[in-house]
Amino acid sequence: MGKTTAPTPDQPGRWIIPRFGPPEVLEWKVFDPLPTPSNNQVLIATVVSGIGGVDNVQRAGGYPDPKTEQPGFTPGYDFVGEVVSLGPDVPASRGLSAGDRVTSLCMLGGYGTHVLLPVNDLIKLRPTDDPIKFCALPLNYMTAYGMLKRAGVTLPPGSSILIGSVSGGVGTAVAQLVRAFDMDITMYGTCSPGKFDFVKSLGVTPIDRHIDDVPGRIRELTGGQMVDVAYEIAGAEKSVRDSYASIKEESGRLIGIGAMAAIDSEGKGMVEGGFNAFVYLSQGNLPRGSFFAVTHDYYFPRPDTYLADFEEVAQKVRDGKLDPFIGQLLPLSEAVKANQMLVSGVGVIGKMEFIVDAELAKAKKVI
Repeated sequence: MGKTTAPTPDQPGRWIIPRFGPPEVLEWKVFDPLPTPSNNQVLIATVVSGIGGVDNVQRAGGYPDPKTEQPGFTPGYDFVGEVVSLGPDVPASRGLSAGDRVTSLCMLGGYGTHVLLPVNDLIKLRPTDDPIKFCALPLNYMTAYGMLKRAGVTLPPGSSILIGSVSGGVGTAVAQLVRAFDMDITMYGTCSPGKFDFVKSLGVTPIDRHIDDVPGRIRELTGGQMVDVAYEIAGAEKSVRDSYASIKEESGRLIGIGAMAAIDSEGKGMVEGGFNAFVYLSQGNLPRGSFFAVTHDYYFPRPDTYLADFEEVAQKVRDGKLDPFIGQLLPLSEAVKANQMLVSGVGVIGKMEFIVDAELAKAKKVI
């Protein structure tokens, strides 16, 4: 790969979080030298990198993982790239060679021109797989698939769901997967009124997220039946309680995945003593509520299941039955802007991505 859309187009590098804080803390560092893979590692040149709400949590210092307890790391949860070189212990059975396309739920490292990962963290793609569409799969669409299929809920045909923050990356993915897999589910979703038309295009009945009585609106729309499952993505205390009050009294389930509301309004850090949906739901405070994390509840404990499910979702893309909605494409040089957008929520619909490869960025009119 030649030039990139990084702040140093001719030099490889990555964004780091030198200290926890607002988007402006992000700092560009040149690789000097470029990492060399050892043992079972693989060096990959990034083509497209994902942007997501979890980046905000990591940057603010609230992500619950030992690798992010101290600043100095590179954010970026998912990417598509090309193999540059292999470590000496990468088994031939993996079938990887320089130039092969791969993707990964890497959790860290995506905000860079190159990523160094163990070979077992990589998923090989086909040469014809669209890197922009496939970059949306490891985090957003597999989180959504896990919520629908692997989070301990049953959704037979005729079921109903409420999707909180439905216009965002994961909410959009849930709605698109319901359609792609012909699940025959009635969908309701909360969002701002300005996004109603977009949400309707996904097959979702929109509900103004600003109204005082979301459960009352669900009661009205369902004829008093309420929904079978509510998916809470933002993680604000009111939205968690509204979602829980919107499910069926004896059989309904609430699945939470987001804790963005635990970050202060400027994205500078975590609110001291504030409501944290991850902690609240993980402690069992709601009898039929739980928290689902794509890494710790899916990818890490059940990697074979995750990979098999990934192939099912990928095949839907290849067959043209699923077209991941990409709402924003940015050059890698605009990482601060991307994080500012995540904080404000303005203009955020669907999946956001960096196009790192300069030729692809020019073709997509990103630069």
